[in-house]
Amino acid sequence: MSFGVDTLGGLSEKLKQLSNDTQNMYEAFIDATQLYKQGKMNEKEYFARIGDYLVATSAMNFLAIRVIFEIKGAMDKGTSVKNPTGGVATTAPPQQAGFGIGGFVNAGGSVGPSAGYTLPSPQAEPTFKPVDIELPRPKAGGSTKNCVFCGASIPQHAKFCSKCGKSQ
Repeated sequence: MSFGVDTLGGLSEKLKQLSNDTQNMYEAFIDATQLYKQGKMNEKEYFARIGDYLVATSAMNFLAIRVIFEIKGAMDKGTSVKNPTGGVATTAPPQQAGFGIGGFVNAGGSVGPSAGYTLPSPQAEPTFKPVDIELPRPKAGGSTKNCVFCGASIPQHAKFCSKCGKSQ
């Protein structure tokens, strides 16, 4: 999948537009939060706004990473970026990416240009030392009270009965 300089310019413009749209979604989400706190919006509508904002931020992050890959590819090729809508002629026709997932991931399932990016090598798993922790236990002769429901003897500070489970 070969990308030219015009793809970088197009993606940059889309990133600017998506950034503005995401800012608007953020402001709508903040407004929805206030309405939800005031009880003027139900949970279903509120979670729909959260989902919309999450999708917008995820798309913006994905597009930002794609722009970074395009910049790296242009730098590796030594291409100068003079104008965002035209540039160095390529043998393949320029490809424009859409806003959907298909616009960011090529048919082979890889992201951006197939420049052979590799993942970092796995790190060693951390080792943990076992630590003995002793918790203070209440004294056997401590103060107790009786459950108001079943009459069982429970610790003075207990909020629930250990026998019947009722709140004290």
